[in-house]
Amino acid sequence: MTHSQTFAATDPQQINLEPIALVALEAGRLLMVTGGKASVVREGITLVAEGLGSERTDIRVGFASIAVTVTVAGRTITRMVGVGAHGVNMQLNHALREICVEVQRGGQSCDEVARRLTALAGGMPHYHPIVASLAAGIACASFGRLLGIDWAAFLPVLIAGTIGQFLRIQLNRRGVNGFVVTGIVAFAASALAGLMALWSHSGMLSIAMSAAVLMLVPGVPAINAQTDIMEGFPTLGSARAVSVFMVLVFLTVGVGATRIIFGDAVGESVGLHNHVLHQTIFGAIAAAGFGVLFNFELVTLLWAGVAGAIALAVRTSGLEAGWTLEAASFAAAVAVAITVEIADTLPVDIRRAGNALAVAGCIPMIPGSAAAHWIIGLLELTKQSPQNLEQLVNLTFQNGLRVIFTIGAIGAGVTIVASLMRRPNFPRKARATGRSA
Repeated sequence: MTHSQTFAATDPQQINLEPIALVALEAGRLLMVTGGKASVVREGITLVAEGLGSERTDIRVGFASIAVTVTVAGRTITRMVGVGAHGVNMQLNHALREICVEVQRGGQSCDEVARRLTALAGGMPHYHPIVASLAAGIACASFGRLLGIDWAAFLPVLIAGTIGQFLRIQLNRRGVNGFVVTGIVAFAASALAGLMALWSHSGMLSIAMSAAVLMLVPGVPAINAQTDIMEGFPTLGSARAVSVFMVLVFLTVGVGATRIIFGDAVGESVGLHNHVLHQTIFGAIAAAGFGVLFNFELVTLLWAGVAGAIALAVRTSGLEAGWTLEAASFAAAVAVAITVEIADTLPVDIRRAGNALAVAGCIPMIPGSAAAHWIIGLLELTKQSPQNLEQLVNLTFQNGLRVIFTIGAIGAGVTIVASLMRRPNFPRKARATGRSA
C-alpha cells in the first residue's frame, strides 16, 4: 500500500497507518512552530488523522516533541516528531487550520496532504526584512511613548529598534541559538538607543534603552503559556513559561551589559504622563507594528491597530480612575477580546487572525520594561555589598509582582472571554481556494 492511498474504498485492515501518523504529526508540528497553543495543535492533528482514515487518535504535545498514536480496525501505531524552533507566523498558522478542516472531510491521500503542507510552509509570503525591521522600530518607539519617553528619545529608539530587529533576522537565518540572539540584539539595540539618546540630549536614557528592545519580549509565548495551563496542559504551559523566562534573562544580560558601559550616565528617569488620546494612538501603532512581526495580512494589521487602541484607551482610563495596573490591564484585555468576538460576526474577514488578533492588541500592555528592571534588580542583589539594600529589595519585588500579575491579568482576560464565547479554533469552512470545507 502506498502513501497515496485513499480511504473511501479501502479495506481498513489494509490501510497503512504510518503515513497517516507522519502527515498528521507534520501538520501539528507546523501549527506549533507558528504560534499555536496546545488545544489548536491537538485538534489540528486529530482533524488530519481522521480525514486520512484514523478511527482514534491519541496525542501528546510537548515543547520539543509531539507524539501521536493512530488506531484503525484495532491496529495501532505510535510515532513522534521533533518540533524545532518556536515562532509566530499567523498567516501560515491559520492557512494550516484551513487545510486541516479540508482534510477532515476526506477524499485526500497522504501524499497529497503532505505535498500541500510542504508547499504551504515553503510558499507563504513574508514581509521583507527591511519592512519587518522598520515595523519593529516603529513599534518600539511607540512603546517608548507609552512608557513616557520624551520626543528627543523617540527617533533614537526607532532607529535602534529597527537595526536590532534586522540584526535579529540575520542571526536567526544563520541558525544562531535563539537565546544568544536575544542577548546580542538586546545589547546592540539598547547601546545604540542610549548613545543616540545622549546625542539628542534626552533625559530618559534608561527608558529609551528598555524601549529599544521591547520587540524581543515574548508576548505571544507568555500568553500561550498561561492559556495552555488554564486549558489543562500544564506541562507544555510550564515549559513555555521557562522559555519565556530564559528570553527575559538573556534580554536583561544584554541591557545590563549596556548599563555597565554607560555607568552613571544612565541614571533612572521617570516617564512623562500621557493622557488617553496619546496612549490610544501609540497603542494602535505599536499593535500594528507587532502585527507585521506576527506576519498578519495587510487588512488584519488595521484590525490589530484597532485592538491596540482599545486596549490602551481602556487601560489608561482605568489607571486615571485610580485602578491598579493589573485591574486596568484585565479590563482592557476583556474589552479587546470581546471586540474581536463581535468583529467576527461582522461581514469582515478576520478569521485568519482569530484570537491572535486579541493577543496582538494586548501586546503593548506587556510590562517589558518592568521585567527588565526586575531581573536587573535580582542581579544587583547578588553583589557583595549592594547600596540601598532595602530599597533595592522593595523595587525588585514590586517589579516582579507587577510583571507576573499584569501578564496573568492579560492572559486571564483573553482566555475567559474565549472560553465563554467559544470561538472555534478551526474555521467552519475554508476561504476560496478551489475547495470548500
